[in-house]
Amino acid sequence: MNQTLSTFLKIAVTVVSISAFLFFIGYNMISSESTEYQTEITGISNNLPSDGK
Repeated sequence: MNQTLSTFLKIAVTVVSISAFLFFIGYNMISSESTEYQTEITGISNNLPSDGK
């Protein structure tokens, strides 16, 4: 019984650790991509012609 619980907890801790690590990497990728996209949109918006008013 104790061996089974120990094995389960080892697997559970490993799964949670890997999931947290992948979430952290994904979150940082999305953050950097959204910042890059915002910079691009701002640049395009600043280069639009004015309506002359």
